[in-house]
Amino acid sequence: MSHSHDDLKDLVSELVTSSSRFVRLAARFGSDEWPRAWMRALSLLEEYQPLRISTFAELDRCSQPSATALLAKLGKNGLVTKTSDPDDSRAVLVEMTEAGHRWLAASRRHIVDGLVPYLSDRDPEQIQKLTDGLSELRSILEPVDREKRGTLS
Repeated sequence: MSHSHDDLKDLVSELVTSSSRFVRLAARFGSDEWPRAWMRALSLLEEYQPLRISTFAELDRCSQPSATALLAKLGKNGLVTKTSDPDDSRAVLVEMTEAGHRWLAASRRHIVDGLVPYLSDRDPEQIQKLTDGLSELRSILEPVDREKRGTLS
């Protein structure tokens, strides 16, 4: 079955809007213990590490000075560590520490615990549709993500 270009544009628009709304809702269940920017930063590092600060800034869509300040705060709290870049002695690579992994996992559990009650009354068929849809979305986006990773500085 073929879909029109306009139908696909509408679908993508709705997907972006709905996923943004879901992320904002999930953020409301996050802990106020530390800034949400920390969770976002650690999530990026979990997926892409090790990263140069400039590459982190590109992925986070922030300025390099903002990225430097954020990563410094995470470092002071023992959540990330910096090492020399073996390819360029002037640059550093940032990676999560074990404490960073634990903090991110705890933050995610806090959000999950807040959201699960809102899904627990759904029919098994609805849950399966969500599971299947997420699996399909991941399989569609995985090649796009691999392609985009190749364009990182």
